[in-house]
Amino acid sequence: MTGDSIPVAFAAVVYSPGSGDRKALQRFVERLKARNVSVARNVSVAGLLQEIVVDSEGVVTGFCAVDVSTGCRFPITRPVTRDDECGLDVSALVETTGIIRNAIGERPELIVVEKFGDQEQNGKGLSDEIMQTIAAGIPLLVAVPEAALAVWQERTGELGSVLECSEETLEQWWHGLAQ
Repeated sequence: MTGDSIPVAFAAVVYSPGSGDRKALQRFVERLKARNVSVARNVSVAGLLQEIVVDSEGVVTGFCAVDVSTGCRFPITRPVTRDDECGLDVSALVETTGIIRNAIGERPELIVVEKFGDQEQNGKGLSDEIMQTIAAGIPLLVAVPEAALAVWQERTGELGSVLECSEETLEQWWHGLAQ
């Protein structure tokens, strides 16, 4: 290997529940997509973001996966009857894998996945698609809870960048790839 350093084209966007700017990734993606309209060179972005679903009283009732390319929403939680039940609808989550697989085939300039949750930490959910994106060399941002960073680093061989969840940091990473 030469002394020239090529930036690794994937990164964990680390967040802590209850602190930091959890919307930074979403706003960053929205700004990149808006550049499609405002500049001559298009930035193609694909992947999945999460959206909190609230009822009319502001109570969180679930989560949706949002296809970045189309805006289509897929409920990924189901109602639970007990506090100790997991509300994740694993069958709905599995359906979202097709979005990432299709994106890999289309080779956008960036794929985002929000988030590296329990399923991915256990090698399920979107973990295969995340690794396929990395292997394909497509720039990738994955939201990783701070508590799961060690698992993420183990899975990725401690390669890739580790970024704080802020728009400024995401912009710096993105511009670093373009150089």
